[in-house]
Amino acid sequence: MKTSWRRLGAAAALILAAVATAPAVVLAGARPVDPALVVPLEKIAPEHREGVAEVIRDASFHRQGAPDTFPCNPKLYLALLNEPALTLALWQDLSDSPARLKQVAPGRYEGTDGSGTTATWEFVYRSPRLNVMLCDLEHVTPRGNGRIAGRVVLVIRSGFYRESNGEPWVQHNVEAFVKVDSRGWKALAKTVRPLIEKVLEDQVQEAGWFVSLMGRLVVTYPDWATEVGMKQTQLPLEVRANFRQVVQQSRKADASTGRPQMVDNSADSGTRRR
Repeated sequence: MKTSWRRLGAAAALILAAVATAPAVVLAGARPVDPALVVPLEKIAPEHREGVAEVIRDASFHRQGAPDTFPCNPKLYLALLNEPALTLALWQDLSDSPARLKQVAPGRYEGTDGSGTTATWEFVYRSPRLNVMLCDLEHVTPRGNGRIAGRVVLVIRSGFYRESNGEPWVQHNVEAFVKVDSRGWKALAKTVRPLIEKVLEDQVQEAGWFVSLMGRLVVTYPDWATEVGMKQTQLPLEVRANFRQVVQQSRKADASTGRPQMVDNSADSGTRRR
């Protein structure tokens, strides 16, 4: 499947790369957004507060995905959302993704997309219903003769519900603010900007879909998910043990004992039982 949580970083990299090569046409800036209306600034640590506010207020690009609603145990959903290194490991067990991600401190991650973009992600605010991440990105052009830098604020809003039959559901949406810090970004051509905005819109939507996809796969293939999770020795044993427990709590009577198999249908792709 082509969807990947790392594709938001890839979209930002595309934005940065396009900025580096765009003709000199000055764009009119969009109306600034009040950061306090987007995230609870007073609850964000002082060392990150101004950085988050600046990216939101002075964003070069902004996109909000449509809500995605799917059946999932809230504990499982939050385990996948709060442990991106584990979630990526599950995906990489099914795909040949070159992305790499490692946890370097509590809530802080460093990674690369394998295509010239490196990033540092950090949760600057966490709660069951709202998560805010701040990312520093650097993209090196293919020939290595240019470096472009930018920052991303990713906002994930989540809601939890139960159907009349008691089945738990999750609804979430993803919002991204991208600020290009490299000099000359305002020279981006008007003819290029709509294309970049469309790519960003697609990637923000897929960032949300990726979490819901992984939630469904874990519920359908709990033995596979547990096995892959426990192999991630770079993660604390507590994290792996908690994931195993949550997976077992989410297990359904008709769960498969096998593993997912990726199916490529050219224009579209999906998963099937094996």
